[in-house]
Amino acid sequence: MTDRYWITFVVVLFCLVGAFDASAGDADPLYRACFGQCKETGCAGETCFPHCKIPLNGSSFDASSFLKEPLYLWLKQVNCLSDCQYHCMVQREKERATNGFGPVKYHGKWPFKRVLGLQEPVSVAFSALNLAMHLHGWLSFFTLIYYKLRSNDDENTCYNYSSLWHIYAFLSINSWLWSAIFHGRDVDLTEKLDYSSAVALLGFSLIVSILRSFSVKNEATRVLVAAPLLAFTVTHILYLNNYQMDYGWNMKVCVVIAISQLLIWSIWAGISRHPSRWKLWTVVIGGGLAMLLEIYDFPPYQGLVDAHALWHATTIPLTYIWWSFIKDDSKIGTSNLSKKDE
Repeated sequence: MTDRYWITFVVVLFCLVGAFDASAGDADPLYRACFGQCKETGCAGETCFPHCKIPLNGSSFDASSFLKEPLYLWLKQVNCLSDCQYHCMVQREKERATNGFGPVKYHGKWPFKRVLGLQEPVSVAFSALNLAMHLHGWLSFFTLIYYKLRSNDDENTCYNYSSLWHIYAFLSINSWLWSAIFHGRDVDLTEKLDYSSAVALLGFSLIVSILRSFSVKNEATRVLVAAPLLAFTVTHILYLNNYQMDYGWNMKVCVVIAISQLLIWSIWAGISRHPSRWKLWTVVIGGGLAMLLEIYDFPPYQGLVDAHALWHATTIPLTYIWWSFIKDDSKIGTSNLSKKDE
């Protein structure tokens, strides 16, 4: 059974890495000509942008430019660059559709229709719903731990893993917040914050899976187990932000971490015979199937809904089940400790 998991992992890995090939839209001479002209004149064909009064020299806009000039100037330049990309893409896609050609990717992304200024409105909405589900799950877990399961004679909770889940909740909420912002406005700064937050969440999730599955309760042992994984996660984030935003390498790292923790949780659920193991298996199997949406990368329907947006949608019910398992685990853990004290 384990061999099948790893065969699936290898197939998934190569399919995902292949998604990072150069976009066909970027190489289109007509698109490049439109984009180059727009950066110089502030006009994409007959569409001009009044706020584009600062010539664009083609350089990327990142956090350093934010620190070197007033905020309103930085925002103008970012908006001009993204507006040029968007309107040149829209014009080129209209021409391609007229000639009977389907949509292609531009700058690694499918062409989306903006709604209220949001670049990927459906992904923004689903990211916000994921954030809400994690916030609801954490608040209900907090209430359960500190108001329902806590002993009247003891101010501390009897559940040994509550602090780990609090950190997990914070990282989850942070990750989905930046996911919503990034899908709403894709610039260098929001991209780095989104990718960094996702990697931080994945890295800590792996740590939690190891500590909980092996019932590591001693603080010194926890630090010993977590230290190398934390060091790798932090190093990877620094590499992406300060050396190279390598999408292929980042995807490999994320897939390895995700598959590792799914294997750990699923094997532990079977060995431990956890009373709520069906919830754990539902999340593991559902999460694995949801990854297929990332592989089957199709153009957005009506310019709004693509495979990535649907992947965000599938994680919403899985998040509810996941927090339900965490609460069940806290009840079982507290009950077992109470029995030992009797």
